[in-house]
Amino acid sequence: VVSVEAAFHFPSRAAFFTEAFRVLRPGGVLSMSDVPTNRMPRGPQEVLAGLTQLRVWGLRTSAAATSGEIAAAASRAGFADVEVRLVGDRAIGPALRFVRRKLHSGEPDAPLAMRLACRAMLAQADLLWRRGVLDYLLLRATRPRPR
Repeated sequence: VVSVEAAFHFPSRAAFFTEAFRVLRPGGVLSMSDVPTNRMPRGPQEVLAGLTQLRVWGLRTSAAATSGEIAAAASRAGFADVEVRLVGDRAIGPALRFVRRKLHSGEPDAPLAMRLACRAMLAQADLLWRRGVLDYLLLRATRPRPR
């Protein structure tokens, strides 16, 4: 099973891991990416940015989870050999730089209102990333074979 930034769209990550475990045959591998919350937002600027990002992506506050909580949910669902790596410096940082360059390139590919909304969203995501609220997670886990 390959899941790219989708687990947090399930009613819960537990539900996602339960379903991924169900559809994998024994020995099957789950490989996924997710956006963990390293810490809860502090102060009005971070809280506003965090709540806005959740709202934009249609998520509930319960979607916020640390990398440890995400790994534990995979283990509770029955997965073994759960491996987690945080790679925000190779995923979030470059993505933010790419979008910033695109928005400031002077090529209006979208209406002004959309470009302004994208800039606001980018600024909020950048704030959360720079302040260590968010990261990017890669997880690999295996459905055990019967003994």
